Amino acid sequence: MNHFTKFHSLLFLALVGLIGFSCNSEDDAPAVADTSIVVEVSQVNQKFEDLDNLTLAVLESTGLGARKSNTAAGDFCASTEVTTNSEQKLITVDFGAGCESPNGVTRKGKFTIAYSGNLLVPGANIVTTFDGYEVNGYKIEGTRTITNTKLDIFTSTITLAVKIENGKVTFPDGKFVTINTDEIREITLGSAGYEAKLTGTANGKSLEGNDYTATVTESLIISQSCLESGIYSPSSGQIQFTYKGASMTLDYGSGECDKAGTITYPGGTKDITFD
Repeated sequence: MNHFTKFHSLLFLALVGLIGFSCNSEDDAPAVADTSIVVEVSQVNQKFEDLDNLTLAVLESTGLGARKSNTAAGDFCASTEVTTNSEQKLITVDFGAGCESPNGVTRKGKFTIAYSGNLLVPGANIVTTFDGYEVNGYKIEGTRTITNTKLDIFTSTITLAVKIENGKVTFPDGKFVTINTDEIREITLGSAGYEAKLTGTANGKSLEGNDYTATVTESLIISQSCLESGIYSPSSGQIQFTYKGASMTLDYGSGECDKAGTITYPGGTKDITFD
């Protein structure tokens, strides 16, 4: 074999080795975490937490009587109309063409609550649907069902099963996130208002149209006082996300009423502040 042939053979083997090494390195490399999904889903959750706080305020203030009135309870603007139809067991909350609440939240459109009875009674449920409903430019769609599964009068705790089906939140730029949830909420009433402990799972598609899953690995704590001050993020708890083949964890902290969180992902951590 001449020198040229030997050189050619060695070069070929070297290239094969390099190609094989490159393929193995790519296969073994950990998936790069795209943390954008954490922010997207957190923004979606904030909109539904806002809805829950409004819903509880409506149920407390209407008395389920047949009337049409303006309500001052909760973070409503003065022009918000709450209409109750006791025969059909429906409550409609109408923000009209748009108004700004005392906490500076702009809402428009309607949401309707269909109730089977007093939510404090085990077995009772409420189903919320939306008609052109928006919060700060985010359009909310889907069906949200809350069912009372348990009432403990000794601890003043009510346990609720919460589901979002065909949920969709369209962002101001026209892109949207879909969400379906299966959650359990334990709500305890106290002298300073209620506190909710949340566990459960969620799934859907991101703004880019990619699948995601989310699981609460450490109970999320949400307080009425934080919500009514305009902070819709949990004060503590953790959620594990799986997105684009990578796993990451969102930690809301140790109890502070703030908008901060920390994402831990393969290769590092990232502090974030929610709008």
